[in-house]
Amino acid sequence: MPYILESIKSNRKIKVFACVKCGCEDIDIGDCGYSSFNVAWGKCKNKRCQHEVEISPCGCDITKKQIAKVWNDENNPKKLKSRYEKEIRALQKKIKALPK
Repeated sequence: MPYILESIKSNRKIKVFACVKCGCEDIDIGDCGYSSFNVAWGKCKNKRCQHEVEISPCGCDITKKQIAKVWNDENNPKKLKSRYEKEIRALQKKIKALPK
């Protein structure tokens, strides 16, 4: 007996960090839905802030969970602090290497 596949939509909660710039918890996660040259984003909905993280280009099958992960990485204070400290150390090495 042959089989067919049925597509089923489901709802699930995805943890999304608050905006690192203003603390707003109202975040828009989405994508254009294009089959090629798709663009995805995470946007703070605070009209005064409008902080945005863009993923471009991305595949046409990107999920909200994948977009939320990128948003979370860019809005997680611990990860940002660690990244910035690493950049500072690298710049300090470059400064020390400059001739006096």
